[in-house]
Amino acid sequence: MRIIIDIDVTNVEEVVKAHKGEWQNLLAGVLLSKSKRKKRVEQGVCAEIIKAFEVELLKGLKEEMIEANISYSIEDANEDSNLSM
Repeated sequence: MRIIIDIDVTNVEEVVKAHKGEWQNLLAGVLLSKSKRKKRVEQGVCAEIIKAFEVELLKGLKEEMIEANISYSIEDANEDSNLSM
């Protein structure tokens, strides 16, 4: 089975400004193009979702006595380079 969640961050500039200190290493400042900043922010959002899934999903499955192998990946629909988690 597979669950697909599409994410399109619409306020990239606000996110970068609000998290300037936290995202500084990730974004390497304002030197990146708008599309690259958007991509980096979306990757960060995806990574946070995966972290939440790793904790909560496994806890929920354990409560239901379900054993399952689960893999996570971040896929960019526009590129061939995909990240496995």
